[in-house]
Amino acid sequence: MNKTPLIIGAVAAVLIVAGIIYARQSSNKPPDANAPAGQASTSSASSRIVVPVGTAFSVTLQTGLSTKTTREGDHFDAVMAAPVSVDGRVAIPAGASVSGHVILAEQPGKASGRGHLQLAYDQVTFGGHSYDLGTKSQVYESASGTTKDVALIGGGAVAGGAVGGVAGTGHTAEGAAIGAAAGTGAALMTRGPQLTIAQGTVLNASLGQAVSVRR
Repeated sequence: MNKTPLIIGAVAAVLIVAGIIYARQSSNKPPDANAPAGQASTSSASSRIVVPVGTAFSVTLQTGLSTKTTREGDHFDAVMAAPVSVDGRVAIPAGASVSGHVILAEQPGKASGRGHLQLAYDQVTFGGHSYDLGTKSQVYESASGTTKDVALIGGGAVAGGAVGGVAGTGHTAEGAAIGAAAGTGAALMTRGPQLTIAQGTVLNASLGQAVSVRR
């Protein structure tokens, strides 16, 4: 009996089975960790940097603000004045756009009152992505109007004295007292200095929450 066909068939079967096993092993082989970056899988997640809560940053205002005209809820624009880095890596670049709104806007009160402004930094945008900042500024306060008001009261007193003398009462001291009272009333009707934060002002703040950014 010629056994050659049987031998050939057996060898062929073994080769087929070996090929199937090799193909399966190749499909399950993990990617080469040393492969060049350009050959990495496109489905891998982008690298991210987490900027911790409390990280200091500074912005340059692109919108001027004043207690005279600004109202709570008004929006403003700014840019990052300097890069924000974490462990030597730049997480947020200088020049990144920052948007926010006013959460406190109080005009100065009468006499020695002060004006107040407080800002909320809502989002920072760069690289085609926006990230929530969840940050509030400190409360900015205008200078006291006390010195100006004292000068105004004094001026009223001097003017009153002059008026008293000219009026022919013969009692300059009496006229001065009347003038001082008038000057005091004028001061109480005058607001303290307005608080103005000009466009281009650099403001400092600290993150109110951690921010995870793509880099």
